[in-house]
Amino acid sequence: MWQELTTLWQSIRDPEYLHLLIEPLPLYGLGLGLMFFIVAFVFGERRCRLVALVLVCVSCASVWPYTDLRAKATPRIIATRPPEYASVIREQTQRRLDWNWPYYAMTLFSLIALFTSQSPKGKPLLLVVVIGGAMLFWISIWLHKKECEVYHRNIVRYKPPR
Repeated sequence: MWQELTTLWQSIRDPEYLHLLIEPLPLYGLGLGLMFFIVAFVFGERRCRLVALVLVCVSCASVWPYTDLRAKATPRIIATRPPEYASVIREQTQRRLDWNWPYYAMTLFSLIALFTSQSPKGKPLLLVVVIGGAMLFWISIWLHKKECEVYHRNIVRYKPPR
């Protein structure tokens, strides 16, 4: 048992595994945070709204360590796949980097909304967080689908270049 726990700890520190472990965090964290926020808003629970905003903020901010770990893992991932998949893996890595900015923007908006939620001037920002978060959730689903197409052969929808 102790050896299994040691092996697990080594795997968690490995960028090739850790980036896959935290990859769905923006998707699920953002979705749960938005749902939690809307329910808390409907029922007038101020503290729950604040917790939901923290969840949205942390989930969106998790994109930064994810892309950092992915950049570290990409060369080894490419080395373990057939050579024809290298361009697809690089393309997905670049796609992830190109779509980081909406997550960073949502991190900033939700952080500001967290501090201004009691102010009357902060109410429009809450609407921006909900609408922007819903759009970002849809983008997250798309990015996750593209990720699955690269790493899960049963979902592949492209023909690798020959």
